[in-house]
Amino acid sequence: MEGRPVPECNSAGRRDWWSLPTPHLPARDYLLRLSVVFCLYFAAGKLGLAVPFTSFNVSPVWPAAGIALGAVLVWGGQVFPAIAFAAFLVNYLSGLPLWVALAIGLGNASSAVVGGYLLSRIPDFQVSFIRLRDVLRFVLVGAIGATAAAPCVGVTALTVAQMKPWSSYGSAWAIWWLGDAMGVIVVTPLVLALRELLKLCRSKQVVELAFLLLGILAVSMLIFGPHVRLRDDVLAFVVFPFILWAAIRFGPPGVAPANVIAAGVAVWGTARGAGPFISHSPLRNAELLQLFIAVTSLTGLILAAVISERQRIAEALESEGRLLQALRDAQAALAAAHRKLEQTVEVRTEELDRRTQQVAEQAALLDLASDAIFVRALDDRITSWNCGAERLYGWNREEVVGMPVQKILHTEFPQPFAEIREELLRTGTWQGELKHSKHNGDRITVHSRWSVWYDEEGRPLGFLELNTDISDRKQAEESLRELSGRLLTMQDEERRRIARELHDSTGQMIVALGLNLAVIEAEIGRHSAPASNACRDSIQLVRQISSEVRTISHLLHPPLLDEAGLPSALGWYVDGFSERSKIAVNLELSPRLGRLSPEVETAIFRIVQESLTNIHRHSQSETATIRIERNGSNVEIEVRDQGKGMHSEPTGPALRSQKKPGVGVRGMRERVAQLGGQFEIHSSENGTVVRVSLPLPPSDESGSSLTVPRAS
Repeated sequence: MEGRPVPECNSAGRRDWWSLPTPHLPARDYLLRLSVVFCLYFAAGKLGLAVPFTSFNVSPVWPAAGIALGAVLVWGGQVFPAIAFAAFLVNYLSGLPLWVALAIGLGNASSAVVGGYLLSRIPDFQVSFIRLRDVLRFVLVGAIGATAAAPCVGVTALTVAQMKPWSSYGSAWAIWWLGDAMGVIVVTPLVLALRELLKLCRSKQVVELAFLLLGILAVSMLIFGPHVRLRDDVLAFVVFPFILWAAIRFGPPGVAPANVIAAGVAVWGTARGAGPFISHSPLRNAELLQLFIAVTSLTGLILAAVISERQRIAEALESEGRLLQALRDAQAALAAAHRKLEQTVEVRTEELDRRTQQVAEQAALLDLASDAIFVRALDDRITSWNCGAERLYGWNREEVVGMPVQKILHTEFPQPFAEIREELLRTGTWQGELKHSKHNGDRITVHSRWSVWYDEEGRPLGFLELNTDISDRKQAEESLRELSGRLLTMQDEERRRIARELHDSTGQMIVALGLNLAVIEAEIGRHSAPASNACRDSIQLVRQISSEVRTISHLLHPPLLDEAGLPSALGWYVDGFSERSKIAVNLELSPRLGRLSPEVETAIFRIVQESLTNIHRHSQSETATIRIERNGSNVEIEVRDQGKGMHSEPTGPALRSQKKPGVGVRGMRERVAQLGGQFEIHSSENGTVVRVSLPLPPSDESGSSLTVPRAS
């Protein structure tokens, strides 16, 4: 049928399903549609009444019912007048009284409209028949359920008019109903697939399709033709290989014409007294013919739908594989960029250290040194100020000698000055980072190295301070930290997106595949034990795939982290980790933990996840303990194991100077640094302890409390 594309039946299209022509549809086009539907229905009706064993307009196969339902699904209930008038005219011209023909016409049209309306009310129903559930809905609702209206009206009208006895009401009703159902099953798919069939005819597959249709026509003629006397009912199913060929190679657009040809030749041959369905009573012959048409047509439609769904699932899985590969490539590129930035910072740091060493070796040439070098007495007054200090701070020697250092530089120490002084006098040296003020008010960061200045008798006179401007390096480190934070955020967002796609798209399709295989197993279980076992094995594989996809999705980004918060997400992950690794994990959560900001919760989850992964891979520990508690404006995290320790990694304070740590440790450190926290690892032969302290944003400091006790 020509016209607009076949619509998908959903709630969005229910408002105008029964409406008269909309303003954008001219009356001429609407009348043309009515004319097309009238002509097709009238021709199909005359063809149905031409069957010789049709009795009182009760036909074992009524193709007009398929034309009617197909027209309603394509153009909606607007075509009701054309269907009703054509049905009336077909029956009236066959010799029925006026009121009987009118009742039959209204009954046939109502049956088609009711079927179309019920199918349109089914959520997500698609008329393309590329899904098994749509084929089953079409058969149960459109072919079996809705077609019951027409025989109720028609057979009642014929018996009331005394054209059929009341004693045959049941058999006449059944033949009428099954005839309409067969017409819907055979003809409606052809009407709905006509547009796709025309596309096939314009493709390279047209030659194969032509051979297929000619083959099924030839075989059907051999079985049901008047020149071949075959009486074995089983021979009728020789057409099955061609139906399977159509389903496998062409899907629903190929199955529809194949079913029409097979059914049409079967009806034609049986009506002429040929074929395998003429050896019994007329009623029995009609029942066998209807059974043959139903089995061949439904087999083709169901197989085509199953194959189409399988192809769609395979394409979806292939697409997900490409996305995962793209993610791996992006992660590799980001890691390479991260390593390059680290190498740049390392080169700059080594250069600064080398310059400092050279200045120390040439202390006699202080005024030639590029770094700031000055001497501060025990009373903290400046006694010496080199040219490097003048260049760095902007004060000349005459302005600062004799002045207190704090008054000039406004030093910001990383710890109380009394503690630094005590360490200097005890060890003779100290180094660290300080913040100073220049003459113009700018604040700079310097790497400061202090040494005690002694007299000849070994008494301390003051301190030699050598300062190197590292403001640029600190800015580079800050930029690197920001970049690392952005990379981690991008990684978390990408994990969240892939996890959602795996769960919402791939997971749902795998569940649908399992349901379809269960239906197939139930259908073929009584006929073929090997096929039933294969279906059962396939169902188990689908369940395993579904479980693995769900596990991968949750490991990429657990939905509980967004929906229920950190305690529930950690509980789920710890349970799954313990089950997979056989490591007993004790999870201790503070009753005052509550909900935190998404950034803090994500960081804590990833730190715990990476720590447990390292324990499983490297520590050989049989137990692990996780403790998370809220301490004022901070969250303290501790992960402890009883394994063999980190033999290839530095421990304690030495870890802070490690230049090439593992990727996992570096990732945890970057997350903690991005949030302004502290990260430590202490390891020995008795096990390893990871300690993290994260400051809470102001919005998190008064969060609600939540108690999640857990121990395994």
